[in-house]
Amino acid sequence: MKRFLLFTLFIFFNLSLSAQIADGSTAPNFTATDIDGNSHSLQTYLNQGKTVILNVSATWCGPCWNYKQTGALSDIYYSYGEQGSDEVVILYVEGDASTGINQLNGIGPGTVGDWVSTTPFPIIDDASIANDYQISYFPTVYRICPDGLVYEMGQLPSSDIVTDLNTNCSSSLSGVANHVKVDDAISVCEDASVSSFNVSLKNFGNNNINSISFDVISGTNVTPITQSVDIDTFEEAAIAVNAFVDSSLDNSVVLTSINSNPPYVSVFNTQDIEVATPEASTDETNIEVHVKTDNYPSEITWTLKDDTGTEIASGGPYQPGTDDQWGGGGPDAMTTIVENVTLPDYTACYSLELFDSFGDGWGLTDGSIAPGIDIVANTQTIYSTGEVGNFGSELSIFNAFKYNENLSVEGSVLDDFNFYPNPTQGMVYFSSSKPLNIDIIDLNGKLVYSGNIVANGEIDLSLLNSGLYIMTATYQNTTKTQKLIIK
Repeated sequence: MKRFLLFTLFIFFNLSLSAQIADGSTAPNFTATDIDGNSHSLQTYLNQGKTVILNVSATWCGPCWNYKQTGALSDIYYSYGEQGSDEVVILYVEGDASTGINQLNGIGPGTVGDWVSTTPFPIIDDASIANDYQISYFPTVYRICPDGLVYEMGQLPSSDIVTDLNTNCSSSLSGVANHVKVDDAISVCEDASVSSFNVSLKNFGNNNINSISFDVISGTNVTPITQSVDIDTFEEAAIAVNAFVDSSLDNSVVLTSINSNPPYVSVFNTQDIEVATPEASTDETNIEVHVKTDNYPSEITWTLKDDTGTEIASGGPYQPGTDDQWGGGGPDAMTTIVENVTLPDYTACYSLELFDSFGDGWGLTDGSIAPGIDIVANTQTIYSTGEVGNFGSELSIFNAFKYNENLSVEGSVLDDFNFYPNPTQGMVYFSSSKPLNIDIIDLNGKLVYSGNIVANGEIDLSLLNSGLYIMTATYQNTTKTQKLIIK
């Protein structure tokens, strides 16, 4: 979307015809109502001893969107705002009088995306505030300490904002300890039972997290989990969880302790587990990933992961062009690049992750192509992202499609085959009326176990490393393949 930057530079030039308020000036007071109907008074916040961060932006502004996508201001809000130690107030101010609630919600022209759904702090649509502060470009980020003096802070990352406030305001931020937020999205693939998924956690406390405990609740079944971790402030970690989840029941994750202490705030403790039904399914192991590029293919990468978070395939970056200093154009620009992928032969849901190294998504095209990804199986498109546009640096699409293992025609003779527990710490017990040959391979394709068992037999796999394996049970000419997880 680099050509868009030229437009915004033109806007910035026009804004700069008026001088911006000088650093060290007394901050103009205001009382304004946010889009949710809540009132905000600058002087009231300052009288309470709070520091105010004012982010004056515009919905059409690409650099504003890119800064939002870094999550820096959201980090400060969760750590030091009302969801944390309540020392800092962060306000987003829509500074363009010609835009409104539709543009803030990503509707219609004059906007680069949905600003509302992923902004946790208040949004104020009031261009008069921007006028009072005489801004010369978007975004302009101000620091207003309790002394009431305003300084431009700039688009700083989270840790630098903390340093800036600690250095320039009258007292250092206190923060809180043991303050972790469970990611808003925990999604598992539809199945009769699910045994492996990821829980993403972000540390908003002022201490390192080295131990985390939570319960996985499926109906009345509770699986307590404690894991050693190493998560510093503002860092995020994905925790691989092996626990039974029945898709027909209500399922959730409940945080119970952090570093052996209660979590700081209960509002972040519980997160529902969404059992997702993929939009499409296939029984073809050989698929094609059709990558529809924008004008900057060297910024584009993608990954395909199964429902355990294991990366199955990836692609990009693609060949840069020479149209400009950003690598625009070239043979891989605004075209479809076909990548051949072989899926492992076990039932799984697959998620896509799209990345853009510049941070403005896959958006710039001459209209000849809608950038995104199609999944094609046996010449049929089974899933399409559609036109993805400016998604920032990363777009995750959970459970986009499902692969169903392709059993042989005689598969019904193994209908009574089952095994448990899964996950296992070593011992695996089989329920089957037939004697079976069992082969187990790792994800690199290496055969790590092969042997025969009698009907309703058992095997000991305790010598294998923990991880995901593929188990194939064979009776005569009939096979059945399933995932096996060893703790």
